Amino acid sequence: MITIALFNHKGGVGKTTLTASLADAFVNSGKKVLLVDTDPQCNLSALFIGEEELDRHFEISENGGGNTLWSAVQRVVEGSGDIRMVEPWTISDGKSLLIGDVLLAQYEEELPTAWTESFARKPRGYAVMSALSRVARKTGEELGVDIIMYDVGPNVGPLNRTVILDCDFFATPVHTDLYSLRALTTVGRAVSKWVSDWRIVKGLAAENVTVLSGMPCYLGYITSQFKPYGGGQVKSHEFFEAQIPSRVKLRVVDVLEKVDRNLVFAAPHKLGQVPHFQSLASMSQRKSIPIGSLSGHVAGGHAARADDASQIFSEIGKAILKKTRLS
Repeated sequence: MITIALFNHKGGVGKTTLTASLADAFVNSGKKVLLVDTDPQCNLSALFIGEEELDRHFEISENGGGNTLWSAVQRVVEGSGDIRMVEPWTISDGKSLLIGDVLLAQYEEELPTAWTESFARKPRGYAVMSALSRVARKTGEELGVDIIMYDVGPNVGPLNRTVILDCDFFATPVHTDLYSLRALTTVGRAVSKWVSDWRIVKGLAAENVTVLSGMPCYLGYITSQFKPYGGGQVKSHEFFEAQIPSRVKLRVVDVLEKVDRNLVFAAPHKLGQVPHFQSLASMSQRKSIPIGSLSGHVAGGHAARADDASQIFSEIGKAILKKTRLS
């Protein structure tokens, strides 16, 4: 079983869309997948279970029950007990979801203190830092999944730090624009510092405590949502697309390799390219089906685009499986 996240602190780069469609690509390759919605915005959960049902889960969790991620970690955060296993939402054969919760923001508020306590070798620090990981991994083991996929928010805050330190692998969705290029610098710096700092915690921790692995290996990047023009990209996107490989090498790969060469796979670092699927995105949301799995669910002029999407996500999924040796 491996854990993966698509991570970029810049918003709007398609993390949730990619996560949902890649999960289907993995399932179509014969793998079992557990999705874990750690973004307090809960867009991934809303895609699969709908807003009305999600609001019902929120209401129950506010009253101290329910099956959301907050329900699972609440007792640890409040200091009243350990994690509580919750029932994952079955999306389809081979694919399940640990439902997100807006109240995960309260968990995030406790994480800076837990981070400091971990350096001081305090048991509560370890318990809070590892709570989400223990819920996800134990659920994954019970379900017999091959892959746990975290969906994370667009930031470099303490919640994402905890998730990334629990990941075996991570990849970066990148738009072909200036802002995404600049965001790569933050990704490299943040992850390298998190890993370096957490190594101190692991070095101090006793052998009998649960500590995050702290070795998120960089799979590479996925360019996303450029607008097609005449069968290719518009000139401005071509300009930024050409700069991505060198920026990834300089700002992410080289920075991580300074910490540990095992944090990065060898080149090429590009995993794939996802075009702008235009109206397929809204169709995906209405039907509660990832873009990559709309093939067969739409008709007319949209059918060919849906088939293209399915093929694109399938190829990216295969590239990731090959790198992680799960193919």
